[in-house]
Amino acid sequence: MPPLKWEDIHVEALNSDHDFSDFYCASEDLNDFIKNDARREQECMLSRTYLFSYEGTVIGFVSLSADSVAAPLLKGEDVVRKKDSSKPVYSNLPCILIGRLAVVNAYERQGIGTNILKWAVGLIANVVCKSVGCRYITVDPKKESIALYQKSDLGFTQMEAIKAGRPETRYYINLYKLLND
Repeated sequence: MPPLKWEDIHVEALNSDHDFSDFYCASEDLNDFIKNDARREQECMLSRTYLFSYEGTVIGFVSLSADSVAAPLLKGEDVVRKKDSSKPVYSNLPCILIGRLAVVNAYERQGIGTNILKWAVGLIANVVCKSVGCRYITVDPKKESIALYQKSDLGFTQMEAIKAGRPETRYYINLYKLLND
């Protein structure tokens, strides 16, 4: 199968017309989400899922939700502080969660997941942040997906551990840094 060109991929919001019977990725949890939960979560306004299709077949998706992050989980240099103070402006700060991201098995390891991730970050930075306050993007990746976020060159940073000896599994991007560096 020849590699896909990103320009040939169509993006649209999830709707009731989509068929996911042939969607299979490496994660059973993500297969279950797109087939059984994504529509309901969207109807309940818990998340918004975007589909990426090639020649009419869905080959990937990303799901976004509002979120917040506790200031102590952020690296010191990423915390928004009160003017002339070392204290955070707020104990919890606004962000968008990239909750689910998947690519079908047939198109894994072709850069599609990285392009979906960059598309989602672009949507958040260029649309969401221009409409509502949003300082960070958060992800809670599965262990086998951490490399996708680390190699993306988008500035994902592992959150600080709250409890000693229990490393945090969540990552974040400081959008202010990303857009102003």
